[in-house]
Amino acid sequence: MNLNMKNINQIFFILLCLIAISCVEKKEADVEKSIKNLIERFPELKTNKNNFKNDYQFVKSIRNGKFDFEIQLFSEPDSIKGYQEIIVFINSKKECYSIPFFSNKYKDYWEFPFDTKIPNVPKINSTFNVELNNALNKLVAKEKGKKEIIKYEITNDLLYSLLNCQNLEEKDSTQICGTFYANSNIPDEDHDQVEIRLKKNYNLMQKQWHPEEYMINYNCYFDKKNFRIYQLNYYNQPTLKIKTYRQDWGFTPLNL
Repeated sequence: MNLNMKNINQIFFILLCLIAISCVEKKEADVEKSIKNLIERFPELKTNKNNFKNDYQFVKSIRNGKFDFEIQLFSEPDSIKGYQEIIVFINSKKECYSIPFFSNKYKDYWEFPFDTKIPNVPKINSTFNVELNNALNKLVAKEKGKKEIIKYEITNDLLYSLLNCQNLEEKDSTQICGTFYANSNIPDEDHDQVEIRLKKNYNLMQKQWHPEEYMINYNCYFDKKNFRIYQLNYYNQPTLKIKTYRQDWGFTPLNL
């Protein structure tokens, strides 16, 4: 009797393992399909290789257990100049939605203020605002009574956990206005003109830094890795409004 029960437990354990493996494989297939569809929508993401998995590599994943969602980051290798990235959102129903996370040379996608499009860089037929809001709406479409809370949690985890952003305050004015982050993927820019742009960025974000109706005191987040600041308006709008500021300086170091 004990032997039979032991065998039953072993069979049950093996079945659980097989089910778990099957679920993981299905999720990976769904993620792969989502990324493939995204590359078809945005040919700017397309690489020279036929299989995107050779170029877009899994970087990291964060999971929110309370609201049962996951966010994954995929990227081309660092060895590629101006490499592109893709963010994949997975909701509680295991539905996937991917959005482009372009480099700063695609200025129209990010809608940078006080900036001009780089010649010969193809125009993106969408924006980060549009893509993120589409993802948020699709991910919470079947949720009841807590859509806005989940949207806030997804955005918060995206900024802090996935992108490792730093929340900015007035005391960070030197970091915003006086720090130059060289980026060789952007055409060379005049130092003085960059300084003017950074000061304009600061003055604009300062106007909506912490209005009284905000639950949070400061709404700007610095993505140091990508030289961007995201300013979010969570409230009194039908969609999440994101203003993105470019903080880099187009500069190519001389090779001696």
